[in-house]
Amino acid sequence: MLKWFSILCSMMYVLATTNAGEVLKVPMFVEHFMEYQGSLSEFVMEHYDNHKQDSDWDTDQKLPFINPPIVLTVHAQLPELIFEIKKPKEITVSKKTSIYKEKDFSHQYLSQIFQPPRFS
Repeated sequence: MLKWFSILCSMMYVLATTNAGEVLKVPMFVEHFMEYQGSLSEFVMEHYDNHKQDSDWDTDQKLPFINPPIVLTVHAQLPELIFEIKKPKEITVSKKTSIYKEKDFSHQYLSQIFQPPRFS
């Protein structure tokens, strides 16, 4: 019993808050099409493509998806974003004197590490 009650409540909610309730108007669509003199494509073009008011306007307004209910509307506004790129400040780096002197450094020891094999 609880299962059927929850299904019923869910269906009522879906039909009330979405356009799924428009499906219930399909029999009106079929009935109005049977009265119409012409093809299905002509019927759809006449009634759903900028339909003008005519003698059966009240019946036309009962067709599905003519006036879908707007129940859930979300309005969102993005904040105004302003990007500003500032010019970087000029940074001066003073050259520090070092006690290390490159001229005292010798690379000669490297040549002695890699030597060809010697035959005795």
